Amino acid sequence: MDENKVELITYTNQHSSIVEGGIKAINEVLNGSNISKKRSLLFYLDKYLDPYYGYNLTYFEDIIILLQKHLFLTDVKEIKEDILELLRAYTRRELDYLAEKLAELELEPELLEEALYALGYTYNHKYLPVLTRYVSHHNSTIRKSCKRSSNRFVKVSIFKLCNYK
Repeated sequence: MDENKVELITYTNQHSSIVEGGIKAINEVLNGSNISKKRSLLFYLDKYLDPYYGYNLTYFEDIIILLQKHLFLTDVKEIKEDILELLRAYTRRELDYLAEKLAELELEPELLEEALYALGYTYNHKYLPVLTRYVSHHNSTIRKSCKRSSNRFVKVSIFKLCNYK
């Protein structure tokens, strides 16, 4: 995004109705053509996905899957960035679709870096082989991101091991 460009993203009560309307209603907005509506909804989803606010959506995991799919359906970089931010912040354990399609982000190093971070924040060891594919990446930022994500796995594993004894 242009450094000098300022964009205002807001939400209304209508966004609450959309999220509470379920996965179909969310998908309908994300499938639409209005970029502002999509970004506003993604901004609003932050409130519903954040455990701090106490929403316990029964379709939480469905939202995570939907976000992963829309990451690869949109060509709008800002929407991709918004989605990756949500995935990194709120995914609990599974990002299988992202891991499967990760190579499609290789032409967008900033997005690939964020996707690697998102996989790292799952602390799910099944993604280690995916991360290790990028340890020798030609882009130093990607290499560093991959190594930090891999190190996070090791630290969490050691912490768990020490605390279970």
